[in-house]
Amino acid sequence: MFFTRRITINALVDIGCLITFIPSFISGLVLFFFLPAGGGRGGNWATYLGLARDQWLNMHNYWSLAFSALLIIHLLLHWMYFRNIRKCLKPGSKDLGSCEK
Repeated sequence: MFFTRRITINALVDIGCLITFIPSFISGLVLFFFLPAGGGRGGNWATYLGLARDQWLNMHNYWSLAFSALLIIHLLLHWMYFRNIRKCLKPGSKDLGSCEK
């Protein structure tokens, strides 16, 4: 029961990471290619798809913050793997069953 619940939580966190990464990535591309900083005179009023640069920047920051929080949760869910990775990667390790847990 606990194992399936953990898999469900892990899947939801992974899906959440994907959902929050996509808008963060797209807004980062828009900011980099279409609305770069230092746009010169009147650059503060530049828009892309009807949104000003400040709005794109806010959207990018909030999505990135949500993605970072979910990524931290994802790393915590896999903490046992990170604790045992040295033991599993050691040459000549015969007990591979403990590495898969």
